[in-house]
Amino acid sequence: MAKNEKIVELYKKVQKIPYYYLKERDPGLLLKKNKGSCYEKHLYLGKEFEKLGILVKYLLIKFDWNDLPIPKEIIQKRDSPIGWHLALKAKIKQKWIYVDATWDPELEAIGFPVTKKWDGKSDTKLAVSPKEIIEFEKPPRKSKKLKNQEFFDALDEWLEFQRKKIRKSKA
Repeated sequence: MAKNEKIVELYKKVQKIPYYYLKERDPGLLLKKNKGSCYEKHLYLGKEFEKLGILVKYLLIKFDWNDLPIPKEIIQKRDSPIGWHLALKAKIKQKWIYVDATWDPELEAIGFPVTKKWDGKSDTKLAVSPKEIIEFEKPPRKSKKLKNQEFFDALDEWLEFQRKKIRKSKA
């Protein structure tokens, strides 16, 4: 398998894992639980890309949850609508590109930005609308302190309900 095909396959593997806010914040649980947030997904993907000899940078992106298709009553459970998102930049053939595998493909049906067919050479869609982007050579440390847990619990529950509705409508 060519390197580009491996990159695309890794991306698809991570992208199809359902978005879910893991309380443990451990990227080692991503495959075991078959769920994870942007944090676990991109730490895993970054390490796998590096194993292929691909340089990566970690992007900490400031965004507004209100820009996403999430009900306002869920967002209001946060202490602030402003959040931070983790994504990657990867150096592919001497060009730095955005790589973001956050939202699982089913969520496109309800308006989340999902890259359907990625070529492994150009930018993917970003999962959020950036207000600010900070680049890191190594992954930024994630706080173990669980903030906004009521929000994430409600979001996880709502996303799972939406996935079930989407599957039912396709059956």
